[in-house]
Order: sequence, then C-alpha cells, then structure tokens
Amino acid sequence: MINSTYILIIILLLAFLFLLYNIIVWLIVRVPHVKSSQERLTLIFQNLKINSNSNIYELGCGTAEFLFQAEKYQSASLVGFELSPLLCGYTKLKTKFKKSKVKIKFQNFLKADLSQADIIYMFLVDQAVQQAWQKIKQETKLGTIVIILADQIKDVQPDKIIDINNSQTKIYFYKV
Repeated sequence: MINSTYILIIILLLAFLFLLYNIIVWLIVRVPHVKSSQERLTLIFQNLKINSNSNIYELGCGTAEFLFQAEKYQSASLVGFELSPLLCGYTKLKTKFKKSKVKIKFQNFLKADLSQADIIYMFLVDQAVQQAWQKIKQETKLGTIVIILADQIKDVQPDKIIDINNSQTKIYFYKV
C-alpha cells in the first residue's frame, strides 16, 4: 500500500515539473497558450470564405481549435505550427483520434515555408504578430488572407475589423 506522504510528494513533484516545463517553453517561444474561444471562432468563420482549394495555416496553433473548425469546410490543407512539445504532441494525438487531416508541425513558423497559404490565422502576442507579418508579406502570394485575434499589424490598415460583443478584443482581417 502506498503511503499518502509518497502520493503527496509525487503530486508536488509533478506540479513542479509542469511549472518548470511551462517556464522553459515561455523562455523559448515567449507566447502563452491561450485557446481561441468558440464564440470568436464562429465569428471568424461567419466572415470567411473557404473553398476546397484553400490552404489554411495556423501560426502558434496550440491545440489547433481554429484548424479543427476549418476542417468542416473541406479545404485543401490544414497546417499548424507549434513550438511547445507538450501541446504539439497532444494536438498530434488529437488529430489521430479524430481521424483529422489537420497536420501539426513541431516547427518555428518563422522558419517554415508559408508560400502556399491562402488563409493564415494567429492569436499571438504583439511582437510575434509583427515578426510573422514581415515573413508573411515577403513569402505569401497576393490575396492571402491574414486573420489576427486581439492584435493589429502596426502601420497597416485592416480590411475588416470585427468587434466582439463590445469588448476590447477585436478580430482583424488583412489581405497581403
């Protein structure tokens, strides 16, 4: 029989390891994991035209909620980029269990080939958004749609802004 003290020590050790893991991931990627709410995703898809030729990318995809919802629209490809090993592994398992065509890459999107993207979604911190935009505008084709939750691209006028229930958070749509 396992002593309750050992169980407590194991729980505390696991909590410490999880905290340490999150600190290390934060030091590497500088972006916390925050899921896009279903309400926000619904608003995005109500304002987005997806067809069977659309290649959809999610930068810093986390659990890839955007991509899984986009899969309902029968797009050509769905690709997510994630640097957190835990989130990447979890989301890859999720794709297998769902028998999804979503592809998750354990890769820095700043080093990835984004040239085939027709639609790019990101919910990142401001610095990452600005870095991503520099890469996107150099690498993607004209007409690529970029959707950003919460942050704007500096000195670029969005094509569309969606207010979320009069909150401070907005959804920004841009075209390259």
